[in-house]
Amino acid sequence: MRLAIVLPITFAIFLLLFGNYYLFSGTKKKINQYKENPPFRIEDTTGSNGIHFLLDKDKNTVWRKKQNGKDDFDFFLEMKLSHFWDGSLFQPRKFQTLTVFACPGESLPAFQMRFLLRESINVDKELRMPKDELTFVYRFEEKNQSKVSILLSKLPKFQKETNYPENIYILTPEFKLKSQEGCISEVELEEVL
Repeated sequence: MRLAIVLPITFAIFLLLFGNYYLFSGTKKKINQYKENPPFRIEDTTGSNGIHFLLDKDKNTVWRKKQNGKDDFDFFLEMKLSHFWDGSLFQPRKFQTLTVFACPGESLPAFQMRFLLRESINVDKELRMPKDELTFVYRFEEKNQSKVSILLSKLPKFQKETNYPENIYILTPEFKLKSQEGCISEVELEEVL
Protein backbone atom coordinates (compact mmCIF):
# COMPACT_ATOMS: atom_id res chain seq x y z
CA MET A 1 0.00 0.00 0.00
CA ARG A 2 1.07 3.51 -0.65
CA LEU A 3 2.16 5.74 2.22
CA ALA A 4 -0.08 8.56 0.91
CA ILE A 5 -3.15 6.39 1.65
CA VAL A 6 -2.04 4.64 4.86
CA LEU A 7 -0.85 7.78 6.68
CA PRO A 8 -4.13 9.79 6.47
CA ILE A 9 -6.19 6.72 7.43
CA THR A 10 -3.93 6.02 10.44
CA PHE A 11 -4.10 9.69 11.44
CA ALA A 12 -7.93 9.71 11.18
CA ILE A 13 -8.20 6.55 13.31
CA PHE A 14 -5.87 8.08 15.91
CA LEU A 15 -7.95 11.29 16.02
CA LEU A 16 -11.16 9.27 16.37
CA LEU A 17 -9.75 7.20 19.26
CA PHE A 18 -8.32 10.27 20.99
CA GLY A 19 -11.62 12.18 20.60
CA ASN A 20 -13.63 9.30 22.05
CA TYR A 21 -11.24 8.99 25.01
CA TYR A 22 -11.41 12.74 25.66
CA LEU A 23 -15.23 12.72 25.50
CA PHE A 24 -15.50 9.66 27.79
CA SER A 25 -13.06 10.93 30.44
CA GLY A 26 -14.60 14.42 30.47
CA THR A 27 -18.13 13.03 30.80
CA LYS A 28 -17.12 10.68 33.61
CA LYS A 29 -15.52 13.58 35.51
CA LYS A 30 -18.66 15.73 35.10
CA ILE A 31 -20.92 12.87 36.27
CA ASN A 32 -18.78 12.44 39.41
CA GLN A 33 -18.97 16.21 40.05
CA TYR A 34 -22.76 16.06 39.60
CA LYS A 35 -23.06 13.24 42.16
CA GLU A 36 -21.09 15.31 44.67
CA ASN A 37 -22.69 18.68 43.97
CA PRO A 38 -25.69 18.70 41.60
CA PRO A 39 -26.18 21.86 39.55
CA PHE A 40 -28.77 23.52 41.77
CA ARG A 41 -29.33 27.27 41.85
CA ILE A 42 -27.24 29.65 43.94
CA GLU A 43 -27.88 33.37 44.04
CA ASP A 44 -25.97 36.32 45.48
CA THR A 45 -27.98 39.56 45.61
CA THR A 46 -24.99 41.57 46.89
CA GLY A 47 -23.02 41.25 43.64
CA SER A 48 -19.96 40.28 45.68
CA ASN A 49 -18.75 37.43 43.42
CA GLY A 50 -17.38 34.08 44.55
CA ILE A 51 -20.66 32.63 45.89
CA HIS A 52 -19.78 29.27 44.26
CA PHE A 53 -16.77 29.03 46.61
CA LEU A 54 -19.16 28.28 49.50
CA LEU A 55 -19.84 24.80 48.10
CA ASP A 56 -16.41 23.80 46.75
CA LYS A 57 -15.19 21.97 49.92
CA ASP A 58 -12.10 24.21 50.05
CA LYS A 59 -11.97 26.45 53.13
CA ASN A 60 -9.23 28.59 51.55
CA THR A 61 -11.59 29.92 48.86
CA VAL A 62 -14.00 32.51 50.27
CA TRP A 63 -17.09 34.62 49.65
CA ARG A 64 -16.64 38.15 50.97
CA LYS A 65 -19.70 40.42 51.19
CA LYS A 66 -18.94 43.85 49.74
CA GLN A 67 -22.34 45.56 50.02
CA ASN A 68 -25.90 44.94 51.15
CA GLY A 69 -28.15 42.85 48.93
CA LYS A 70 -31.11 44.16 46.97
CA ASP A 71 -33.53 41.65 48.50
CA ASP A 72 -34.32 40.56 52.05
CA PHE A 73 -31.48 38.00 51.77
CA ASP A 74 -27.83 38.26 50.74
CA PHE A 75 -27.55 34.80 49.20
CA PHE A 76 -29.16 31.37 49.06
CA LEU A 77 -27.71 27.95 48.28
CA GLU A 78 -29.82 25.10 46.93
CA MET A 79 -27.76 22.28 48.44
CA LYS A 80 -29.22 18.76 48.25
CA LEU A 81 -32.39 16.86 47.52
CA SER A 82 -34.22 15.49 50.53
CA HIS A 83 -34.22 12.02 48.87
CA PHE A 84 -31.98 9.86 46.70
CA TRP A 85 -32.93 7.24 44.11
CA ASP A 86 -31.88 3.72 45.15
CA GLY A 87 -33.00 2.06 41.92
CA SER A 88 -36.60 1.37 42.95
CA LEU A 89 -37.65 4.07 45.47
CA PHE A 90 -36.71 7.59 46.52
CA GLN A 91 -35.16 7.03 49.94
CA PRO A 92 -35.10 9.91 52.45
CA ARG A 93 -31.78 11.35 53.54
CA LYS A 94 -31.10 11.85 57.25
CA PHE A 95 -29.69 15.34 57.67
CA GLN A 96 -27.94 16.20 60.91
CA THR A 97 -26.31 19.65 60.77
CA LEU A 98 -25.58 22.62 58.58
CA THR A 99 -22.09 23.94 59.36
CA VAL A 100 -20.98 27.45 58.42
CA PHE A 101 -17.24 28.24 58.42
CA ALA A 102 -15.59 31.65 58.71
CA CYS A 103 -12.79 32.72 56.44
CA PRO A 104 -9.31 31.59 57.56
CA GLY A 105 -8.09 33.72 60.47
CA GLU A 106 -11.42 35.55 60.84
CA SER A 107 -14.59 35.20 62.92
CA LEU A 108 -18.06 34.50 61.60
CA PRO A 109 -20.14 37.62 61.03
CA ALA A 110 -23.55 37.89 62.71
CA PHE A 111 -26.22 36.50 60.36
CA GLN A 112 -29.77 35.26 60.09
CA MET A 113 -30.44 32.06 58.20
CA ARG A 114 -33.85 30.96 56.96
CA PHE A 115 -33.90 27.24 56.20
CA LEU A 116 -36.23 26.53 53.30
CA LEU A 117 -37.60 23.37 51.77
CA ARG A 118 -37.84 24.30 48.12
CA GLU A 119 -40.38 22.40 46.07
CA SER A 120 -38.61 20.11 43.64
CA ILE A 121 -40.54 20.52 40.41
CA ASN A 122 -40.31 18.45 37.27
CA VAL A 123 -38.95 20.99 34.79
CA ASP A 124 -39.97 18.80 31.85
CA LYS A 125 -43.62 19.27 32.79
CA GLU A 126 -43.81 22.59 34.64
CA LEU A 127 -42.16 25.89 33.81
CA ARG A 128 -42.66 27.91 37.00
CA MET A 129 -40.84 29.00 40.09
CA PRO A 130 -40.88 26.41 42.88
CA LYS A 131 -42.68 27.15 46.15
CA ASP A 132 -40.70 27.47 49.37
CA GLU A 133 -41.69 26.14 52.77
CA LEU A 134 -39.98 27.82 55.73
CA THR A 135 -38.92 25.23 58.31
CA PHE A 136 -37.07 27.43 60.82
CA VAL A 137 -35.08 30.63 61.30
CA TYR A 138 -31.66 30.63 62.98
CA ARG A 139 -29.91 33.76 64.28
CA PHE A 140 -26.17 33.77 64.92
CA GLU A 141 -24.80 36.70 66.95
CA GLU A 142 -21.88 35.21 68.88
CA LYS A 143 -18.42 36.73 68.63
CA ASN A 144 -15.02 35.17 68.02
CA GLN A 145 -16.28 31.89 66.57
CA SER A 146 -14.79 30.43 63.42
CA LYS A 147 -17.62 27.97 62.77
CA VAL A 148 -21.14 27.14 63.86
CA SER A 149 -23.03 23.85 63.48
CA ILE A 150 -26.79 24.28 63.25
CA LEU A 151 -28.86 21.24 64.22
CA LEU A 152 -31.46 20.25 61.64
CA SER A 153 -33.77 18.51 64.10
CA LYS A 154 -36.64 20.84 63.07
CA LEU A 155 -36.75 19.34 59.59
CA PRO A 156 -39.77 17.12 58.94
CA LYS A 157 -39.26 13.36 58.88
CA PHE A 158 -39.12 12.54 55.19
CA GLN A 159 -40.81 9.35 53.99
CA LYS A 160 -40.00 6.96 51.15
CA GLU A 161 -41.51 8.17 47.87
CA THR A 162 -42.30 6.48 44.59
CA ASN A 163 -43.16 9.47 42.36
CA TYR A 164 -40.75 12.31 41.72
CA PRO A 165 -41.18 15.18 42.65
CA GLU A 166 -43.99 14.50 45.16
CA ASN A 167 -42.87 15.35 48.73
CA ILE A 168 -39.25 15.69 47.58
CA TYR A 169 -37.53 19.00 48.36
CA ILE A 170 -34.29 20.86 47.76
CA LEU A 171 -32.74 21.92 51.08
CA THR A 172 -32.02 25.62 50.74
CA PRO A 173 -30.46 27.86 53.40
CA GLU A 174 -30.99 31.57 52.77
CA PHE A 175 -28.56 33.95 54.53
CA LYS A 176 -28.70 37.61 55.52
CA LEU A 177 -25.56 39.03 57.15
CA LYS A 178 -26.26 41.72 59.74
CA SER A 179 -23.38 43.97 58.65
CA GLN A 180 -22.45 45.44 55.31
CA GLU A 181 -19.28 43.33 55.25
CA GLY A 182 -18.48 39.75 56.21
CA CYS A 183 -16.64 36.67 55.04
CA ILE A 184 -17.66 33.00 54.85
CA SER A 185 -15.49 30.21 53.46
CA GLU A 186 -17.77 27.15 53.38
CA VAL A 187 -21.30 25.91 54.05
CA GLU A 188 -21.61 22.13 54.55
CA LEU A 189 -24.71 19.99 54.89
CA GLU A 190 -23.93 16.90 56.94
CA GLU A 191 -26.07 13.78 57.03
CA VAL A 192 -26.12 10.55 58.98
CA LEU A 193 -24.94 7.68 56.81
